[in-house]
Amino acid sequence: MLSKLELSKILRNLPQKPGVYRFYTKEDQILYIGKAKNLKNRVSSYFQDGRPKNQRLTLMISQIDKIEYTVVKTEKESLILEANLIHQLQPKYNVLLKDDRSYLYVRFTQHPIPGIFLTRKKFDPNSQYFGPYTKKTGIYQTLRTLRTIFPFCQERYPQKKPCSYVGIKQCDGICIGKEKKEDYLLKLEQIKKVLSGKTQQTEDFIKQKMQNAIAIQNYELAALWRDRLKTLKETIVDQKIVLPHPQDLDIISLILEENSDGLLIGSIFLQNIREGKVINVNNFLLTSTKTIAEQNTKNDWQDISQSFLQRFMASHYNSQEIDNSPVLIQSFLNNKIEK
Repeated sequence: MLSKLELSKILRNLPQKPGVYRFYTKEDQILYIGKAKNLKNRVSSYFQDGRPKNQRLTLMISQIDKIEYTVVKTEKESLILEANLIHQLQPKYNVLLKDDRSYLYVRFTQHPIPGIFLTRKKFDPNSQYFGPYTKKTGIYQTLRTLRTIFPFCQERYPQKKPCSYVGIKQCDGICIGKEKKEDYLLKLEQIKKVLSGKTQQTEDFIKQKMQNAIAIQNYELAALWRDRLKTLKETIVDQKIVLPHPQDLDIISLILEENSDGLLIGSIFLQNIREGKVINVNNFLLTSTKTIAEQNTKNDWQDISQSFLQRFMASHYNSQEIDNSPVLIQSFLNNKIEK
């Protein structure tokens, strides 16, 4: 647990800005992720003597050894970043401390007619889940909008009569054999991409549908896809764009520093950017067994740094993604150390 001196320093330096905060254990295990209009006020509230007593909350606070935060420009951005981080990292206490009535997943099933449902528990290993989402109204409205763009069925098995959504054009009739299953599955994949923040790919998909309709002079169908594209752009909220082009990047920052005992501390800050938008941030720490006084040569620094980065790459990326990592890491280290 953080000492009073360490905690006081952290709380004193927190900005009074919106953002997302993260609590970690001594072993760097993620405990909890939260959002805040004001990071300083929100994080400080956990450690006030007069806070409401709660057994789980008290247990969580007793395990906090590190606090990290990410500043954003608006509260809306903090909501989006919080949802993405919870989805990626699955913190223990985000499950334990949430009220069941405000904690939702979007479930994609593997029934004969695959479907999309809201659920409060991840109980089926054969289903794919997105979330958790803290506000039912927000994710419900998102799914309602997506259904007007990519109609999907609520039936789990083929039917003799069309489901109630066919009549209002929110199901294309897969339940009665009017729609091919491969076409239906393609629509579900587009919905998954939107929920993953990859809306540009979905926009490209819809534009291609428009072009295909124009090519066969089906202008009514082209207009339908045009309207669906407009709906997607106007109503589906994306993460903040941080790059001028829709690139997929992982930004890895390495910092080496001496602590009060003379030990070398290494820290890697990772940002995952997809289509030019931040969807995940994380921090990884390493403490060297050697003191600064023992780091006599450039090679000692390089060996420790390179070993740390290579272990990090090996644990977070597959073999194809890290084929060139030794060369890239060595170039990075040479550049940083020589400067």
